[in-house]
Amino acid sequence: MPKRAVKLGPDAVRQFKALKAAERARLKAAMLAALGDDDAAVESQNRFRLRRPSGQFEFEFRDGDLRVFYRIGDDQVLIDAIGRKRGNQLFISGKKMTL
Repeated sequence: MPKRAVKLGPDAVRQFKALKAAERARLKAAMLAALGDDDAAVESQNRFRLRRPSGQFEFEFRDGDLRVFYRIGDDQVLIDAIGRKRGNQLFISGKKMTL
């Protein structure tokens, strides 16, 4: 039984659906394992608190070149955005972002 439920926000749902099917399957399995089954608040090499948390994003989870930005509620992990890292640039919904 997972420690926390993993829920996608409306923007994250659109960004998740925009991924290729193979990427969606890989990312879904990785998110459930790292954020749902494991403790999402414990930092690891691919899961960490942002140095400068914004109002919306608190943590980042990395899976390959994909980036998942989330925050933790009482009994759930709320995923706010899914982006892609190209070199040293982050793109969310096709737009270059700076965190």
